[in-house]
Amino acid sequence: MKDALGYYEILEINSVEDIADIKSKYHKLAKYWHPDSNKDPQAMEHFQKISVAYEVLSDEEKRLKYDMLSQIYNSSNFPDMDNLSIIKSKNNEENPFVRIIMLQKVIGKIFSYSVKTDKLVCSYIQAKQEVLHYSFINWFCGWWHPKSFILNAKAIINNIKNINSNTTDNLVLWIHNAVAYHQAGQDTKAIISVQQAMQYGDLTQRKLLNDFINSLNIKLPQKNISWRSKNLIFLQLIVPFLMVLIASYPYFQSISLNKYMNKNNEITYFQKVKLNNGTEIVDDMVVSKIFSIPINVNDNTKLYHLKSSTKILYGPNDNFDVIAQGKSQQTVRITGFTADKSWYRIMLDDGSMGFIPKNSIEQGVGTPPPYGSKIIP
Repeated sequence: MKDALGYYEILEINSVEDIADIKSKYHKLAKYWHPDSNKDPQAMEHFQKISVAYEVLSDEEKRLKYDMLSQIYNSSNFPDMDNLSIIKSKNNEENPFVRIIMLQKVIGKIFSYSVKTDKLVCSYIQAKQEVLHYSFINWFCGWWHPKSFILNAKAIINNIKNINSNTTDNLVLWIHNAVAYHQAGQDTKAIISVQQAMQYGDLTQRKLLNDFINSLNIKLPQKNISWRSKNLIFLQLIVPFLMVLIASYPYFQSISLNKYMNKNNEITYFQKVKLNNGTEIVDDMVVSKIFSIPINVNDNTKLYHLKSSTKILYGPNDNFDVIAQGKSQQTVRITGFTADKSWYRIMLDDGSMGFIPKNSIEQGVGTPPPYGSKIIP
């Protein structure tokens, strides 16, 4: 048993002594060191130390608090047991489910750099926000200096490792808050803190924590918020994941377009030949696949005009017959295009459709369509 302030040592007892033995030992020491009978210059000081130690160790509740706090503090940082403040989250909230996370951020400034390590008391929701915040800083700001480049790589690795490994600080947090919540009359929160401390405590610490729970004599709460460490680790890597996703977007887009054209919206286009006698024949050979654009006469973005007088063909190839002779500046509506966009399918004023080469057309209205044209409302 740790003895942070030396109370057991002052009374010359060990941690397993019962109250009767403590009282007996105190009376003997008090009688010996009382300044009325002991003329040693240090008698008064020693007598006062004995009295303080006895006041704590002779009271079961105070003794248990002292034993618990001795597990996490030493003589230099031991708090005032009667006035413990609850350790709150970074947003100044009382939450028994808080933890301490340690995050490092590196900022490169071309000619200089800065490195900062923070210990943050967070709820799980706050931890996700902070992890994401530090991750964005490191991934976007940490590389702009030769030294910071290496330090930033180490910081990213350490931040991932530290997500669920800061056991010492968290043990201090939970044991401290267990005592502090009890003093504030919030025993349910005190037990929640104890239950979390049980995860990391050694045998002695777990025995003290069990004794603390038994001393409260209340029903153990069932609710327990687990920290999803894997989610927090993923948040550390979400930035490079998004960067890879963005970089690969054109590739996946091209695959999707090919699938769309090959399966969903392709038009099997057959060669049509118009004979001199007015009859038509259709060759059974597929010559092209056309990407179709839905016709919406209210969509002016699909209105184009011919740059010059142009032959309008039955199909997307110079070998097709001519439907009509387009005039320079004639306004038409785009209704489709070939896969390589070398040919456009257009709609004429009378509703018929044909093909023209890409380089013979420009976006925008040329000559206004005549009254009754089917390419406009």
